[in-house]
Amino acid sequence: MSLGASGGASLSSSPSSRIHVLGAGAVGLLLAAHLRQSGRPITLLLRSQSAVDRFRRNSSCISVVNDWIKAHPTRKLFLASDPGAGLAPWKAADVQAEAPSSTESSEKPMISRLILATKAQDTLHAYWSVKERLCSQSTVVLLQNGMGVYEAIQREFYPSPQQYQKELSTDIPTFIIGTNSHGCLRSQDKDEEFVTHHTAFGGCQFAVRPSLLNPPPPLPESALDMLTTLSSQALDVSITNWSDLHHRLLLKLAANAAINPVTALTDCRNGYLAPPPPDTDSQCADQDYYRSMHSYLSSACAEISAIYARAHPHLHNELTARAIEDYVTHIAQTTARNRSSMLQDVAAGRQTEVEWINGYLVRLGQQHGVPTPVNTLLYTLVKLKEASCHHKKY
Repeated sequence: MSLGASGGASLSSSPSSRIHVLGAGAVGLLLAAHLRQSGRPITLLLRSQSAVDRFRRNSSCISVVNDWIKAHPTRKLFLASDPGAGLAPWKAADVQAEAPSSTESSEKPMISRLILATKAQDTLHAYWSVKERLCSQSTVVLLQNGMGVYEAIQREFYPSPQQYQKELSTDIPTFIIGTNSHGCLRSQDKDEEFVTHHTAFGGCQFAVRPSLLNPPPPLPESALDMLTTLSSQALDVSITNWSDLHHRLLLKLAANAAINPVTALTDCRNGYLAPPPPDTDSQCADQDYYRSMHSYLSSACAEISAIYARAHPHLHNELTARAIEDYVTHIAQTTARNRSSMLQDVAAGRQTEVEWINGYLVRLGQQHGVPTPVNTLLYTLVKLKEASCHHKKY
């Protein structure tokens, strides 16, 4: 994808630097707060006008609590120049808010820079709510768990890009795909609706997703600006190429697929799947349990590796069963005290992202003729768990 000025539909003669954030969950609020603190104008796109009113009564502020410093006091060096580096909550003030559905899209200005940080299962509807405010000069950052969201957006809103090349060239925005390893939680307390707890310091990686149009259009100014802005945030952000990020996303998908369903079904933290520490007394450890867990992880990772070998043969030597199992085990160990997002969703009676994690792997396996008994079972059990939680509500 070449760099340069783009043609197509115009946002305005002087495009705004305002960044819209759709998805005011823990991750969306964390990014919005840091972007606002760095001086960028921010607009939160909230679910309803009543949510907008509550945000305004909250002084139009986002609060961040740096809980991660309690466990890693030396990490203060990362935020040495940041006034919000202490344990006390810090606030990002003067944040605007609006509800996408409050007025007709034609009455609202175009969106030049959008961060879409909704749950994967909510992303298509969220994108639909702002689609008419996007054009070829817009840039959309997708930040979801799982995989397949970008492809779903293309199928739903921009079908047959080659057939309708001229028509779509003014409609399709540039997409930046991101992945996040920061730990974030939102309190269930109604008084903390716009407070995010930064529980673990990780990192973020972003890359431009290659366009489906041929030839690809040049990157708009908004994309170059977003990449520069994101890379300057105090969140250990790196900008990479799509090939490298795709490899990381496949590894992260494997970890989510192996860890999240088991934690959601057993109501346990991630460490439930981790092997015992090296200094654990063998007499105290439940050897049968660890053998069973190792057997499960080996089977799950071998299945995922087989899927990847068919779907992404150029990565076959890097995404071996052993490499995937080592990565999954590392994630289970380093996030041992974490409650996975799938476990949190099940506990709250919400729909999970399993459709975009294990469901994605099942569909990818079917597409390439690879049996997926482990992922099919995990997918089915989580869907049954969702249905059970929904049934208990009524």
